[in-house]
Amino acid sequence: MDAKTKTAPVFEVAAEEGGFAVQRNGRYLMTPAGTPFLMPFEKMAQEIAAEWRAQGEKIIPDTMPMTQLFATAVDIVGKDRAKTLGGLLAYTGSELLCHRAEGPESLTTKQHEQWQPLLDWCGERYGVCFAVGCGVMPIAQKAELQDVLRAVLEALDDYRLAGLSSAVDSSGSLVLGLALLEGTHAPEEILRLSELDVTHQAIMWGDDPVTKARQDAVLRELTACAKWFSLL
Repeated sequence: MDAKTKTAPVFEVAAEEGGFAVQRNGRYLMTPAGTPFLMPFEKMAQEIAAEWRAQGEKIIPDTMPMTQLFATAVDIVGKDRAKTLGGLLAYTGSELLCHRAEGPESLTTKQHEQWQPLLDWCGERYGVCFAVGCGVMPIAQKAELQDVLRAVLEALDDYRLAGLSSAVDSSGSLVLGLALLEGTHAPEEILRLSELDVTHQAIMWGDDPVTKARQDAVLRELTACAKWFSLL
């Protein structure tokens, strides 16, 4: 064999006392911060190992969403939960579904008919009531709303918080992120609801290739989050 010939690394999952480890050539695969890929979920470990096996000579992070979410869970959320919680709770003041347009009526009707059921669901599920208003300025919410949602978020483990954080950042809505986490809506539906205003404009002015590319990227992220939640 040519001495310059490289042998492809072998990625395997090994059961251990602490859970399931993803190994590279018999040694722990490590996150960028040096944390071992050791987790309590076998299906998650298998998915991460599969992502690494699918890589060629050049590693493409965008094709490894489960790997990235695991690293986020242990390296970012696990080391500073307060920061992640604070970032999620900040969305209560700018909750997308609470900000309604002043017009036209065709848009405001869509917003009420399609967004309000999600806010109603959130009220029934978590016991919170969001105030709704017009414009882009933050809408003042009752102080107890944050207190209740903080308790909800604090009850989530680091893995679910990592997935939720990604879903919320992608959709621009804490309520939509929670709906994806709870499995009440599919990724495609979450995207449609988060892009309601944009879609309405497209009907009037036509599709924009740049917007379409961004929406495709958001859908990939939301789909990855939904898959992540299914592995927990």
